[in-house]
Amino acid sequence: MLATDKILYKNVLCVYLHQKGAPEKKYCPPIGLEYIAAALKGLVEKVTLIDMRFEPDLDIFIKNNPVDLVCLSVCWDYQREAAINIIARIPSNIKVIVGGRYATTYVEELFAAAPNIDIIVRGDGEETIRDIALDLPLIDILGISYRKDSGIIHNKSRGLILLDDKIYPDRKLRRVNYRLLYKNIDLGLGIDFISTSRGCPYNCRFCSFTNNPLGQKRVWSARSARSIVEELKTIDAEFIFVVDDNFAVDMNRVEEICDLIIAEGIKKTFAVALRLDIYKYPQILRKMFAAGFKILSIGIESAQDKTLKVIEKGFDISLAIKAFTEIHKVNFYIHGYFIVGCIGESELEMLAIAPFAKKLRLDTISLSLLRTEKYSPLNEIIAKSKGYHVSDNDIVYSEDCSLERLKSIRHRISKSYYDFSTMLRIGKKIFSAHLITPQHLARLISILLFRGVISRHFSSCNRK
Repeated sequence: MLATDKILYKNVLCVYLHQKGAPEKKYCPPIGLEYIAAALKGLVEKVTLIDMRFEPDLDIFIKNNPVDLVCLSVCWDYQREAAINIIARIPSNIKVIVGGRYATTYVEELFAAAPNIDIIVRGDGEETIRDIALDLPLIDILGISYRKDSGIIHNKSRGLILLDDKIYPDRKLRRVNYRLLYKNIDLGLGIDFISTSRGCPYNCRFCSFTNNPLGQKRVWSARSARSIVEELKTIDAEFIFVVDDNFAVDMNRVEEICDLIIAEGIKKTFAVALRLDIYKYPQILRKMFAAGFKILSIGIESAQDKTLKVIEKGFDISLAIKAFTEIHKVNFYIHGYFIVGCIGESELEMLAIAPFAKKLRLDTISLSLLRTEKYSPLNEIIAKSKGYHVSDNDIVYSEDCSLERLKSIRHRISKSYYDFSTMLRIGKKIFSAHLITPQHLARLISILLFRGVISRHFSSCNRK
């Protein structure tokens, strides 16, 4: 710890934003802010982390506790209004720093909407927040925008940092326990997130994460297998989401992680995102399952060869069928990602997603509308495609297929896919892959039955 008289900010408050009406996602721990808190160690006296999904009365906390710096993360568009409303109520004597993906993309707009913001951190924040805490002259700090006189100064962007083996999210700051939920029903399982790598070496043209909001290509960087396993030893939760864009870029690293988890006797269930190419490594797939990596999320995106070629996905329909045939030889729970509204696809071609997903024997699927961002390579395709437009919230639509129609198509695909046979298969897979125990299932059934009894009771009372 630095000497007290050298500490610029003594009481730092990190805030996960939320306001009523916005998506809650209460199962997601705020590890981005926990990384910022970890980076501040030794530079400030105290850091407090408030998750407004659980503690909405931020005003009361600030009133009753000394705070001289507030750090907020605005990552998604649905957090924008919460940010504006909350920042407006923070006393003017407290410095306000905002970071996150959305803030990085819409710097000028956020400064204009929230006059109390002092600094916006663009891009990765760990090194930048340390520079601010060390009281470096603002003009010398890369990657920030800040107010000066009546204008906004934009410093040069900071280079993308590599993941540090020694910095873990500071989970000791948590004031709540994050739990695995099903429709807000607590399944009795602790949940946590871990980041083992950043970036992706591939260049799928639809992907808004290929470049960061500053237009920088993020080179894939990874932590060592040993550091990952050392962090896992500090995590109590039974269920772990690996938040990497692509966990399986380096298969030697994947195998080493699995070997260490098995050797250390770590018993957890992991969910990871990776590419279909994983099918080429049957031995490592078996080892992944043995180590607890039982849930695989894989982006397929489309049921049309022409679309897969345009977006440079790297495979076609026949290869996808072959790959999943191999992957299914291990009893993974497989979640597939698809995009509804890919450029050049007709309604019938979009509706082909459901039968194609069933042919691949996916357990569950996500259906996203096509999105773009300021620096997405998708913008070049949109500009060359007649009749296509981008909505205020960055959704791509066409003159032939409005946003409302796209949402209707998405609903029809979902309804077609999740029929009785699919739901039965999901139930069987949950048990055969040992994703939850009979005790957790009994808990879910009992809660659902209780809710049903209560609901019928009130319905009966209302009819009287």
